[in-house]
Amino acid sequence: MDKVHKYIAESLLSIGPSASLLDAIRMMSENEIHSLMVEEGGEYIGILTSHDISRKAVTMNLDIEIAKVSEVMTFPLIKLDAEKSMTDAAEIMREKGVHHLLITENDQPLGILSINDYIDYLVATL
Repeated sequence: MDKVHKYIAESLLSIGPSASLLDAIRMMSENEIHSLMVEEGGEYIGILTSHDISRKAVTMNLDIEIAKVSEVMTFPLIKLDAEKSMTDAAEIMREKGVHHLLITENDQPLGILSINDYIDYLVATL
């Protein structure tokens, strides 16, 4: 079975929890990514995804210029070891109801595996 480390596509860009949602949206747009790690004190404490912004910020009627990342980020992080299989990743995403996993090696962050990465894997293996 294919290991998740082969399919990590998104980089580990991060933003602080007190940054505005507008700053996060700009950063995602400029880097053509759909998620940012939320970092505080040198540690990843959560993840902010475009889904978090579109669903939570809109539902909560937040002003993206003043609302903080911490108000809509997803935490705690769901982590998966880089040597686990893509099937393991899919099962965890389904069980936890998330679209992004932090992939680690020896407990060190490597990258993000998104649901889109999993779909790309499925298409490539058909």
